[in-house]
Amino acid sequence: MARSPIVAVIMAIIPIVDLYLIYKWLEEFKAATKASYNSIIQLILWLIPIVDLYFVWKFMSDLEAAAKKKGDAGYPMGATVFFIATIVLSFFMIGLILALFMAYRTQEMLNKL
Repeated sequence: MARSPIVAVIMAIIPIVDLYLIYKWLEEFKAATKASYNSIIQLILWLIPIVDLYFVWKFMSDLEAAAKKKGDAGYPMGATVFFIATIVLSFFMIGLILALFMAYRTQEMLNKL
């Protein structure tokens, strides 16, 4: 389902709605790329501290690779560097801004798949 990236950012700010957004992203990515994983299990893994770092990074990397195949630029600086910058800078206000931009860009790429 194509939704506005602005709506995705608003959804990402609201905690329970954020879980729904992540689930929908996993489902949309699975449908667009024929990935073979269970979205519920992936979502649960996203909720486990430390473990979530790998699965969020993996999703971002896979999404960026699929988007680049479709001709999209992907995340600024690449998925790995952008993910690390978001985590490191999350201790500062700019990290929040990057996290919201990540939600915006993720939705934008999913809309193009």
